[in-house]
Amino acid sequence: MTDEFYHKNIFGNVVDLNLTGEERSDLNTDSKGLALGSRPEFNIFTFTDAVGSRQKRRAWILYRKALSVGISAEEIFYKLVWQIKSMLIASKTKNVGETDMKTFPYNKAKSFLKNFKTSELETLSESLVVGYSLIRRGEGEMETFIEKTLLGL
Repeated sequence: MTDEFYHKNIFGNVVDLNLTGEERSDLNTDSKGLALGSRPEFNIFTFTDAVGSRQKRRAWILYRKALSVGISAEEIFYKLVWQIKSMLIASKTKNVGETDMKTFPYNKAKSFLKNFKTSELETLSESLVVGYSLIRRGEGEMETFIEKTLLGL
């Protein structure tokens, strides 16, 4: 292949590829000046802590903030499932040695158990699984489902 090949677009027209350094830096940033693939700082664990504390208003506000900084609803959903699963594991065990969890998340999940009954966690876990499968079948959308779940805490 010749160098000429690399200077043509898909229609065969010759394209000038002499980009300056300033133009090149713009190729790696979005409209807000952030590097492509990056997003503003947001600690998702503040959201999971709000869920564990059963602070539905705070959880909803943090959920909306997470969406606004570019975290996908599906990523938030998995963190929500992780939090509920951790609390269920903590509710059914006596110490961290009986689990495959690290000490800090286990103790945190154990401390959140005062806010939920085990039956409530099981119901919530079941509704998350059922809701996820309905969404995958096209019978709803993830953002709305998470919002309803949070407001129902």
